[in-house]
Amino acid sequence: MKLPHIKVEVEYREEETGAPGKVSPALIVGFGLHWAWVYLFMFNGQYILYPEADSMQLLLSATSGIFHAVALLLYAVFLKQARQLFDTLEHIRRNRVIAAGLVACATLLCMAGNAVPTGPLAALLFVAAGIASGVGSAMLLMSFGVSFSICDLPTIALCTALSIVVSALVFALTLIVSSVVAPVGALLCLVLPFAELLCLNKCSADLVDKLEFAFLTMPVRTASFAARLGVPSIIFGVLLGILRCCALTGPLLDVLLSEGSAENTFAFSTFAASLFACAALIMAMLTLRKSRNFAFRVLVPLIAVLLVTLCTPYGTDGTFRCFALFGSYFMLEACLWVMYADIAQSYRVSAFTTFGFGHGLLSAGSLAGFLMLQPGGLLEAVSAEPMMLALVGLIALTLGVATLPNGAEMRSTLIRGRFCPLLDDQTDLEELMSGEGAANEPSIEEAIAPMPSDKPTVSSAPNAIPEGAIPAAQESPEQKAGRFKRKCAAVADTFLLSRKETEVLFLLAKGRNSAAIQEALYISAGTANTHMRHIYRKLDVHSQHELIDLVESMVVD
Repeated sequence: MKLPHIKVEVEYREEETGAPGKVSPALIVGFGLHWAWVYLFMFNGQYILYPEADSMQLLLSATSGIFHAVALLLYAVFLKQARQLFDTLEHIRRNRVIAAGLVACATLLCMAGNAVPTGPLAALLFVAAGIASGVGSAMLLMSFGVSFSICDLPTIALCTALSIVVSALVFALTLIVSSVVAPVGALLCLVLPFAELLCLNKCSADLVDKLEFAFLTMPVRTASFAARLGVPSIIFGVLLGILRCCALTGPLLDVLLSEGSAENTFAFSTFAASLFACAALIMAMLTLRKSRNFAFRVLVPLIAVLLVTLCTPYGTDGTFRCFALFGSYFMLEACLWVMYADIAQSYRVSAFTTFGFGHGLLSAGSLAGFLMLQPGGLLEAVSAEPMMLALVGLIALTLGVATLPNGAEMRSTLIRGRFCPLLDDQTDLEELMSGEGAANEPSIEEAIAPMPSDKPTVSSAPNAIPEGAIPAAQESPEQKAGRFKRKCAAVADTFLLSRKETEVLFLLAKGRNSAAIQEALYISAGTANTHMRHIYRKLDVHSQHELIDLVESMVVD
């Protein structure tokens, strides 16, 4: 008997695989080092930096949380007024150095506070440490937000997942080393910000500094945008604060300390939880990459399951309880970071606005959750009652997911037909479009040969800018280059292209091929082709020739 031969063919389509582009190791390591410092400084400072001043933990955490949230919100609210702080690469790098210095200074202040007797002077030193750590960590976090916001969604998810493992590994190793030689833990806390700074400068040079439209973003209706993003951020933030506090304080910590295994248990449980969270996020990215907020659809049920298991006999084991709490914390934090970065890159909303409102309100909610568990707080009994912890966690997860914004709601917050709020006058436009560096860019007439167009003009599009007074034939090369960039920006606004798609559009309109785009934007061949297909589909064109015609037909000032 001869069995039929069945041949199975699988068609590989790059745009459906969600394959990430070139992943920046510097971004992964630097972001992981940032969170490792947060865990060491905020979570376990009483063991590493100031073991004799446990009473100051609440003061330090509250001060740092307040100033961290305020600093992030100030980025979003006063974006236009603060633009001189990041208008050049030199200023941006200077700000990062200041931020790393503040974070290192916070560590030194904590060590000094631990060396003096408990009293007003010690309290003053810990308050100063909280202020320095809150502001410095907010500045560094915002820099990472800018780098993440120009990546495609699969790359964002993969970098976030791997950075969780890096942060947990550094955290675990520092705890183990400091349990043997205590000063080494404090020394590592001093070194981490500067190692993070090196990684941040490297990933920014690869991903951000070469972009043409990095600061040309879509304006938003501030109140509506903050409400859409802020409500779930506050709810999830409260849960994060509760999980963080329950993992490292209360009855669990007392049990671990009595057994003399706190450092080893924290190290093992944290690293195991990070591997679990990393694998879950990567699997979510591979299976549900087309869905908005895909990470929540997979990871939130896993978080709920881990919280419920705390009510079972397994929840009485200290190691498993640490694993469940840390795993829930890592997965929820990763979901929110991916969402913020995806919103910033998909809709070209400023990273300062997105992470300012999003992570700023998340930090405020986290601080509120932490304070609710303190003696006399609203949820004081939660840390001692697994059933109550699971119930509060499930309620917060349900409310948070119910208030997550969908694509239509986010698009409704965008202001179409204008450039970025930073560019609210002609002087700003000329500085960006015809400033230093623009003179070296060829105009569209120089980049490609003129081609006849049979497509209708799009000068009536919602964001088309009125024709300028200077005829095109009389424009200088700098003015032509600026006008070309404004045409590309107008097309990107009209068809709502993402950040990376806008950069690819600019290079396509200049006549560049796929290889040149890959080199210029630090992306893989598959990612470049995927972006090109997405652009053609959104613009309803079928060739580079038609795309160039469309850009040429856009009437701008």
